[in-house]
Amino acid sequence: MKTIHLYLLAFLVFSVKGFCAEPSLEAKLGYFFFADSKMRKVYDEGGVDLQLSGSYPVWKWLHLYGSVEYLQRSGHSLSDHQKTDIWQIPVTVGLKGCVTICSWASYYLTAGPRYFYVHVHNDSSYVDRNLDENGIGGFLGTGFSFFPYRHFLVDLFGEYSYERVHLNTSKRNVETKSMQIGGFVVGIGLGYGF
Repeated sequence: MKTIHLYLLAFLVFSVKGFCAEPSLEAKLGYFFFADSKMRKVYDEGGVDLQLSGSYPVWKWLHLYGSVEYLQRSGHSLSDHQKTDIWQIPVTVGLKGCVTICSWASYYLTAGPRYFYVHVHNDSSYVDRNLDENGIGGFLGTGFSFFPYRHFLVDLFGEYSYERVHLNTSKRNVETKSMQIGGFVVGIGLGYGF
């Protein structure tokens, strides 16, 4: 596996043709799954992640990057199999490094902080029906952008987010813990390169 990573890195370094100089705006659709194994057991249905993102060059290969997301998962409690839904609205601001591989393709890497709002809805009499919280986390993303036509952008991407939250309950005798509600997204985006 290490050899594959070295070959990929060598390919990217030696095939760079220049830097991505255009601003871009795109809509992305992805499949989200939690990084935490317990969260994956509870929320084992759905997984839609919708994003609107953009970047603007500030220096050679470096861009400012931002996105607004909506993601949702459905599942069931582990012991009683009662329905639960979780949705999040993350807002991300960061930096994007971008290099051109050829006239119709580029590679990028993004990273930065992320603000998120999370809402959990439970169909259970044992826990709070609705829980809300917000917090600060971080993200790391990567992908390849393809330009099949002038200005038209197709993006294949992957992203990891770290978002730790503590959902406080008003129910007595219910223990709550801090949990990692971030995870992985893989998907496709369509956009416009100016």
